Amino acid sequence: MVIETGKITIRDLEFNCIIGTLPYERENVQPVVMNISVWLDFSLAARNEDLAHSIDYVQLADDVQDFVCRSSFQLEETLVLETAKYILNHYPKTVAAEVSVRKPLSIPQSAGAESSIKVIR
Repeated sequence: MVIETGKITIRDLEFNCIIGTLPYERENVQPVVMNISVWLDFSLAARNEDLAHSIDYVQLADDVQDFVCRSSFQLEETLVLETAKYILNHYPKTVAAEVSVRKPLSIPQSAGAESSIKVIR
């Protein structure tokens, strides 16, 4: 049996949330930019043209944004790890999840600080 593993990527998902360790970061939302990639078997979805055998990326984006906004993480490292674990736990077709997050306002004269992780089931 051949497993046709493919990757779905959501790029530059932008939203505001509580993230950071500094006092003002714990009190005020700030923008983050997130990239999410999930790997899964594409064979059934491609053969049948049926979303039921894949992942609804609009729903994934909504779920991840809701999860992050409810969580109020202090570290980017924790945010990406817990988000990747959330995806694996809530999207059973996923065999791996990669998450990166960037705080665009964190470092003046730069595009921001970014952390990423890939978690494999």
